[in-house]
Amino acid sequence: MVKKRSFTIMEILIIITLIVLVSIVTLITLNPGKQIEKTQDSRRKSDLSKLQKNLEDWYGDKNRYPLLQEICYQIVSETTCYICGSDPNSPKALSSYVNTLPCDPQHPTKKYLYRVDNPSFPTTYWIYVKLSNLKDPLIAEMGCLSGCGPEGDKNYQIVFASPNAEVDQPIYCRNVNAIYVVSNNYCNICGNYSQCLQNHPDKDFYIDTQCQKICIKN
Repeated sequence: MVKKRSFTIMEILIIITLIVLVSIVTLITLNPGKQIEKTQDSRRKSDLSKLQKNLEDWYGDKNRYPLLQEICYQIVSETTCYICGSDPNSPKALSSYVNTLPCDPQHPTKKYLYRVDNPSFPTTYWIYVKLSNLKDPLIAEMGCLSGCGPEGDKNYQIVFASPNAEVDQPIYCRNVNAIYVVSNNYCNICGNYSQCLQNHPDKDFYIDTQCQKICIKN
């Protein structure tokens, strides 16, 4: 009769150690946190690309884009609001164009912000998005390395917009004389670049009174 060999405690500990080491290496290699971020950002881009097509269908029928109350569950200002189809307050006006309006994968921590040019008859729209991966190359491609957003809010990384929309690009304007600085949510003339930088080092600089064309401090 052949005797069955049993594992010693030392052998069992070695096997457990190897399993733990393999698991650690696998986690480091795969980096599940980064994979989740990539998945979230891919969903954001996919969902909003589809929504862009739906909004163009709407525009083709009505010669305008949706009013705030027709697409958003919460109005933030006269021209901005939040989109999320799963929110109970989300309107059903677009139900014939899209089954369910998209929500950010991390809603309500992160939200899609919808903005229009004219609240009573929108002919241009922007949807501002917060990404999980702040190194996404699309951020630089859209000119949002310093952040994007309406009315001085620079907490968004990319923008989906109507074909006729202008997505403001940061401008290198060290030598521009007419610089504006954000103060209490509006722009004031503060002099030339060096004067602005000296007097308002913690503010964002713009070259337009609507605080849209941001100036990079270089």
